[in-house]
Amino acid sequence: MPEANPLRLEDSYHQFRSGTVMIDEEGTIRSYNHNWLEKMTGLLPYPAESYLGMNYYTMLREIPGTCIHNTQLIVHNLQKVLLQQTTGYVCEVGSITDDGYSWLRLEASLYETSLQPDFKGLVISHFDITSFKLMETHLSDASSQIKTLRGMLPICAVCKRIRDEEDEWNSVESFIEKNTHAEFTHDICPDCIRRLYPKYSGFLDEP
Repeated sequence: MPEANPLRLEDSYHQFRSGTVMIDEEGTIRSYNHNWLEKMTGLLPYPAESYLGMNYYTMLREIPGTCIHNTQLIVHNLQKVLLQQTTGYVCEVGSITDDGYSWLRLEASLYETSLQPDFKGLVISHFDITSFKLMETHLSDASSQIKTLRGMLPICAVCKRIRDEEDEWNSVESFIEKNTHAEFTHDICPDCIRRLYPKYSGFLDEP
């Protein structure tokens, strides 16, 4: 594993809400804050003291549940930022944990400083977006369960059956049940009671 002297960073670096890591041009981890270390030790089996000097790209590939093709694409785009072919890079990384599936949002940008003019690397912030992804999934599931009727519905002027997209005529009940999540329960309205069952209509007028 290559030698890696930790970069001297201000104390505020450790106060970032995001888990933040800094890597050099070869991908060697040169520095990180407490939040990043805590997140990584929850995902990978390495002792805390081993991350300094580890290759970040290799570490990404070892996160449980990550797709090898996805990590290859991430590494490719991170290297494009290093080569200044793009100003930054944002992606999402999924992983398997003891509590289920979790998600991280990675935001990478170029890091250069006049204090160490011979150093060029990337600063990569990691945000836990698991709760947002779960909410997104719930909303997607809920949306898929909602059916709505739009547009003009051809309805028979006599029997009131409705013609569907397959040119079949359906009763109002069957058409609505097929095209929405509504279910019917039958009742009879006051006007029909008076018309069809006049001898029972008296109770409608009772206070």
